[in-house]
Amino acid sequence: MKKLLTLTALLITFASVSFAQNLVTPATPDAVIADNPNAPEFQWMEETHDFGTIPQGIPVSNKFEFVNTGKEPLIVSNVQKTCGCTVTDWTKEPIAPGQKGFVMAQFNAAKEGPFTKAITVQSNAKTPSVKLYFKGTVQKSENTGSVTEQQTIFNSNK
Repeated sequence: MKKLLTLTALLITFASVSFAQNLVTPATPDAVIADNPNAPEFQWMEETHDFGTIPQGIPVSNKFEFVNTGKEPLIVSNVQKTCGCTVTDWTKEPIAPGQKGFVMAQFNAAKEGPFTKAITVQSNAKTPSVKLYFKGTVQKSENTGSVTEQQTIFNSNK
């Protein structure tokens, strides 16, 4: 019994000493960017796009355009989508200060009714993660036609 108490006391002491150690965590890239006054910065022409009423089964697209208002090149590293019904594309090369870039979202509506979708743009900007939204209402199409007859409805911002 005495050995058990001694062992328990040693384990408690060891655990206390182990948990008392301060962990040094390196600065995250986001924190470094936020402290950089010259960091790139998005200025979006629009952050939410309304497609209105669209026909079921015919893809629609929107080009979200932006200007880099920062003092360093802006790099879009990834664009995450929320479902398989969305395809994305974006400016792959660095966008110099004062220059324009884009994020394209193509949505293929299979289900009737209202929808709201989001894509998340990841970059080296002051705000490294930005959500863009698109919404609308899918109307059942009487005749969606074959894939070769379908046309993609493009809507690009001027």
